[in-house]
Amino acid sequence: MKRFFIITLATLSLTLPAQEKCGTQEYIKYLEKTNTEYNIAREKVNFETRNWIKENSHQIKKSIITIPVIVHVLWETSTHNISDAQIQSQIDVLNEDYRRNNIDQINTPNVWNSIAADCEIEFCLAATDPNGQPTTGIERIQTTHGPFGMNSDIHTSSAGGADDWPNDDYLNIWVCDIQSGLLGYASGASNWISNGDGLVIGYKYFGTTGVVQPPYHKGRTATHEIGHWLNLEHVWGDANCGDDQVNDTPTQEEENYGCPSMPHNANSCGSTNINGDMFMNYMDYTNDACMNLFTEGQKIRMISTIVQYRSNMLNHNLCNPPTEIIEQNSQNKKLIKIIDVLGRESSPLDINKTLFYIYNDRSVEKKIIFK
Repeated sequence: MKRFFIITLATLSLTLPAQEKCGTQEYIKYLEKTNTEYNIAREKVNFETRNWIKENSHQIKKSIITIPVIVHVLWETSTHNISDAQIQSQIDVLNEDYRRNNIDQINTPNVWNSIAADCEIEFCLAATDPNGQPTTGIERIQTTHGPFGMNSDIHTSSAGGADDWPNDDYLNIWVCDIQSGLLGYASGASNWISNGDGLVIGYKYFGTTGVVQPPYHKGRTATHEIGHWLNLEHVWGDANCGDDQVNDTPTQEEENYGCPSMPHNANSCGSTNINGDMFMNYMDYTNDACMNLFTEGQKIRMISTIVQYRSNMLNHNLCNPPTEIIEQNSQNKKLIKIIDVLGRESSPLDINKTLFYIYNDRSVEKKIIFK
């Protein structure tokens, strides 16, 4: 049974390098350090995930999973208040990247084409809100907070942020003026989900149009951070030659920046991988224009995360607007009379004639009885 908790990160202070980066690893480490139950739940994730993959990976059937998204836009200036078009461009990128319909898939090296995955995950801006009312999937909130760091302010309306929508049902994305040195960050999956579960991304790195700035102007920050939200680690395992818990990504010594050329760091970590780093993987740190794939192993890990920890995403209608159903009480509906096309009273026994049944609620039914 999932439980929810609120974490106040008032003392979280990170020393970030000048190079802009993902803050997920630091964020998750802080949550683990400051909340015992979250730490215990996270310690079980890799074990639970390995077991699930071992038992289920051979029987995963093709089935598209659609994740409803609510975008909270926190703005202090008009530049921060990004357009609907910029937001939609990000949703489009996510659908292309996670379905491997991205145009730049042609840049995937041949050696890895066979394991480049259609993850069968799609995204929509939510059309129904938690109260069952229509929504655009976009919430705009003016704030005087200033740049947001990695603390609970962004997730709390009383602190100048925006409260999350139920995080079992929606992927919450906060778009804001983010502190220098950060592109974005995400919460990790487990059986404990905090208020604030989701993604935080700088307004300059969200989508492909509007006020986005190169080299992070092709929407890959959100692609990367959702990977974390679905339990993917960085391809270098956040350690020198670390383990990212995925078998088909080559061992990598460290993160990559810019846009290297093949082979990059061939035979790194003492391996026999002459192809070098998979620097074009969405879970590295290269420029947006250099990223173009998830692997089959990463796909299975993400699917296992949805099934185990985000299962409400498997069955919902939140991508469709609510349908108003008007129920008619037929118990009080009584037939007054039956007439023909000339207005003459008729009998229901009259055959091969157009008849009009008139009821006490002023409704009329047209009937023809054929023999």
